[in-house]
Amino acid sequence: MCVLAVAVTGCRREEIQVYRVEKEEPPKTAAAGPHASGADAADPHGGMAAMPKLNFKLPAGWTEQTPSSMRVASFAVTGADGQAADVAVIPLPGMTGRDLEMVNMWRGQLHLESMDVSEMERAVSKVQVAGTEGKLFDMAAKEPAAGEKFSLRVLGAMLNRDGTAWFFKMTGPDSFVQTQRGAFLEFLKSVEFQSGAMAGVMPGAPAMTQAGGPASSEGKPTWSVPAGWKEAAAGQFLVAKFIVAGDGGAQAAVNVSMSAGEGGGLVGNVNRWRKQLGLDDLSADEITKAVTSVEVSGGKAMFVEVAGTDAKSGQAARVVGAMVPQSGQTWFYKLMGDPKVVEGQKAAFTAFVQSAKY
Repeated sequence: MCVLAVAVTGCRREEIQVYRVEKEEPPKTAAAGPHASGADAADPHGGMAAMPKLNFKLPAGWTEQTPSSMRVASFAVTGADGQAADVAVIPLPGMTGRDLEMVNMWRGQLHLESMDVSEMERAVSKVQVAGTEGKLFDMAAKEPAAGEKFSLRVLGAMLNRDGTAWFFKMTGPDSFVQTQRGAFLEFLKSVEFQSGAMAGVMPGAPAMTQAGGPASSEGKPTWSVPAGWKEAAAGQFLVAKFIVAGDGGAQAAVNVSMSAGEGGGLVGNVNRWRKQLGLDDLSADEITKAVTSVEVSGGKAMFVEVAGTDAKSGQAARVVGAMVPQSGQTWFYKLMGDPKVVEGQKAAFTAFVQSAKY
C-alpha cells in the first residue's frame, strides 16, 4: 500500500514534492475453470464473499484475473506486439441514473473535458448486454500521458438492472482497444446473470441507500477519528464525511471515497483538485519532481496540498488530499475548506489517514 502527498502552494506558481511509491503488484491470474466470476472470490475480512455472479464466454486472447473487491470479473487482454488492455466488470447498487458522472469520471482519466447531458446523449450508442439494451461509450485521449508511448482509449458499457448499475470497461492503448472492439461487444452479448445475481454486495464497497449515503459501516476501514470532527451524511460517491468547525463560522470538510484500480491516477486527481480551486493543470513532469515519503500503516504515504479559490463559493480555500492504493483499489481522503481551519487540521488529518486499517 502507498499514499501520495504532493505539496502545492501559491496561486499559479507551486513548490511540488512527489514521493516515490512502491509499484503495486499486478493481480494474479485466476485458475482455469467455469466462468462464473465472483463465485469463489475470497472476502478480505475472512470467509467467502457474497458477490454477484455472472456467466460469460471468454474471448480468445483474454485471460481471467482474480477480481478485486470492487470487481466481479477482471480480464487481461494481450496482443502480439506486447500491448495490453484491462477489462473490468463492476456492479454498483444504488448507482442507476448516474451515467453522466461515470462518463465524466472516465473522461477525466483520459484528461478529456467533461460532458453535459446533451453531449453525452449524442455520444452514446446502443449495445446488447446480456440480451438487454445497454449504453456504449467510446472515448480516447488526445495524446499519450507523460512517459507513456501510446495514448489510451476506453470502451465503457452501462446496464441498469434491478436497482444496480453495471459497468463494463476496457482500457488500453488506443489502436489495440480498437482491434478488440468486436471481442468486447461479443463478450457483452454473452453475459448471463445467474439467479440472485443482484442481491449480493461486494466486500469493500460501501452499502448504499437509495438516497446515496452509506447505509452502514460495512466496507469502511477502521480508523481513529480526531477530536472535534463531526460525522455527516455522506454523498453518492463517499464512504464517509466529516465536518470540522473553526472560529467565526469557518469550517472544512473531510471526504473519504474509494475507486477500483487507480481511480484516475495521481496526475488526474491532483489536477481535478486544482480545478476545484480555480488553478491550471500541472504536467506530469511538474508533479513528479522532488521526492520524499511518509510512513503509514502497511506502506508509504504521499499527500497533496493545494491553495486557491473555491470555484463554487468564490472564497479562499485549501485542500490537503491523500491517495491510498490498496489491494486493487484506491482510497481518497480530502480535507478542504477555510485555509486557517485546514492549516490547523493538517496534523490531525495526517494522523487520521495513518490510522486507517483496511
